[in-house]
Amino acid sequence: PPPPPPPDEEDDVTAAEEELRQIRDRQKEAQRVFHDEHSAGSGGQHGSLPAHSAAGRVPRGMPCGERHPDFRLALLLPWVGELPPWTPYFAASARLSSPLADFLVFHEEQDLAVPADVPPNVKWFDLGPGGLSMLLGMQLGEALNLPIRNATVVIKALRFMFDKWPRLVAEYKPTFGAVFSKYLNGYSHWGYCDLDMVVGNLPLFVSRAELEQHDIVTYSFGDQEALYLRGQWTVHRNEPRVSSVWQRCDHIAGQLQKELLLKVAWVRRMESRGIANYPKRFQSAEGCYSHQAVSRGDLRIAMVHKQAVGLTASGEPEAAIYAVDGAVWRCAAETRVDPDELARHSSAGGCQLSLPGPHLPVGERRPLRMDAEGCGRWMPVEFRMCAPELLEDGDEAARATTTTFDVADGRFYGQRVAPAAGTTLPNGCAQL
Repeated sequence: PPPPPPPDEEDDVTAAEEELRQIRDRQKEAQRVFHDEHSAGSGGQHGSLPAHSAAGRVPRGMPCGERHPDFRLALLLPWVGELPPWTPYFAASARLSSPLADFLVFHEEQDLAVPADVPPNVKWFDLGPGGLSMLLGMQLGEALNLPIRNATVVIKALRFMFDKWPRLVAEYKPTFGAVFSKYLNGYSHWGYCDLDMVVGNLPLFVSRAELEQHDIVTYSFGDQEALYLRGQWTVHRNEPRVSSVWQRCDHIAGQLQKELLLKVAWVRRMESRGIANYPKRFQSAEGCYSHQAVSRGDLRIAMVHKQAVGLTASGEPEAAIYAVDGAVWRCAAETRVDPDELARHSSAGGCQLSLPGPHLPVGERRPLRMDAEGCGRWMPVEFRMCAPELLEDGDEAARATTTTFDVADGRFYGQRVAPAAGTTLPNGCAQL
């Protein structure tokens, strides 16, 4: 059957092909410049992990140098519209992560808003007007083998929706490994996070065991009973078998064009009625994507409590947050804090080759029963994966539990952890 019409008018296929050629040329040039500038020391073939890197054979305490020899993470951050005012804080907080991770920010004509003094591991790519919808539509169309006419419909619908509601970009986070694949050569892992966060000293928190023993690692923020991949921080092994999981979710794959046209029709219907604030047709990437990653059965997944959410806006704060020399510290509100002492410990907390991480396992791991009730009420019930038994011993015990998915028997397991030595100062201040 003929494809549905585009959001505005009938396609001019010749013009669409020329437009696609132009955007491909721009992307190829941007990718060429990026690889020319950063090919030195990029660290091995894309997606490969060194055979010698078992944690038990890496001396603890050996520094990793300016660039970790075994791992390199690319955190992908596409942004539509004006860069937010907190962008300089995000960029400054990424500096201590430079031995391990790059943050690739894709924007549209926001060069003048890019902070002047940013660390070299925060990299900026101007995709031009409408460039993100072009890149997303082209790469998804290529991955899904869409004809040029259908890919053009997708591109136009994406641009329409991004103009109306920029936050929709988050719905496509699971596709980022495919969409930005040309930028991922030399990286062992890719992932997504958000600009409205403070990164902290990442090499202290990402562990070698997470990167070596798992295909997908996500960091939770105190809701460990919810077994899903968090949009705020999820990292994937840079391999096609991992980066293609999104194709199992119809709304961003097999039914992509239909879903986008339904979104466009919904926006137009609301606007035609003069309704300014209306519920968006947004499908959380955390639902279907998490469920499909688990149901694949061959992906090793870890869910670890390593995020810290912001302070409450009302009442007495329970903690005070300090940013000192690029490191982020959390101290009890009543604690007397010497910033010079925090600075000394900030500079001492460099990247280690062993990437020991802040947690040590305690006791035996135990199998977890999965339930559709008790968490994730924002997602369809068929995608909910909950482990309510983690809460039986209280919230603190749940937050001190790492959850892993074992491909050998297709079950989730919980492993209690305790802080490793040296991660907390005698006054209780802990580096985040």
